[in-house]
Amino acid sequence: MSYASDINWRKSYGPKPGFALGTTGVGVVADHFTVDGYNIVTRLTVDGVMPAVTGSISVGLLAYTFPAGVHALKSSRIKLALTQTGGLVNADQPEIGLGDTIGSGANTQLSSVAASENILTGQVANNCTGTVEDKTILQATAAHLINEAAGDKGVFINIADAWAGADAGILVTGEVWLEWTRMTSAEE
Repeated sequence: MSYASDINWRKSYGPKPGFALGTTGVGVVADHFTVDGYNIVTRLTVDGVMPAVTGSISVGLLAYTFPAGVHALKSSRIKLALTQTGGLVNADQPEIGLGDTIGSGANTQLSSVAASENILTGQVANNCTGTVEDKTILQATAAHLINEAAGDKGVFINIADAWAGADAGILVTGEVWLEWTRMTSAEE
């Protein structure tokens, strides 16, 4: 097998047979990259729609659900754009981040919702007219986000703001990258 075809096999099929990879949310496609079946980089291509916003509110979109078992999240990156659909929130600058809890409630900041930005701290978006926000977080070795077998497995793209108007569904497009280590054997 040539080196190039070996790399393609890893990209196309991810971890070795028998290893679960997780599932994606609506409007999200995943590619997994690995050399050993345990250390994995997941690229999520996002073409989704946020729930409706109005007033002071935080909402979120499920992007990915990690597989059963234990894993450690090492780093994450967002390269996402928000695009309003109704013309009333185009100048808004919401926080956008990643968490294992969905953004919810009358909150203008993601920090107001526990664990709604514990994967990637909120980035202030320039606008809601399609400008890409690019942010990377490297978890310090001692602070890797360890997720036990019974822990929260979801990865949510969350936004929060005191919205200037109402929008029935802000579009969220781009990529989310997750670097993680599977700490569970295929038999578990």
